[in-house]
Amino acid sequence: ANYGEYSGAPNEEETYQYARTVIDLATRRPDGLSRALLIGGGIANFTDVAKTFKGIIHALREFREQLCAAHVKIFVR
Repeated sequence: ANYGEYSGAPNEEETYQYARTVIDLATRRPDGLSRALLIGGGIANFTDVAKTFKGIIHALREFREQLCAAHVKIFVR
């Protein structure tokens, strides 16, 4: 398990790079066991949720095959 956080009103590119790194590490060595990726967070008055989620979605699409191969279940809150 690992916990990561982004804050400070990151833009789409920053969120994409962060999500890309997390997903790459989480899918690097598939072992046949299921894994979970929990995406959640609060909304600060200066955070553009649409921009941050565009970055996350971009990374999820890029790593689609790796996520499937590693049996990653994704939960969004």
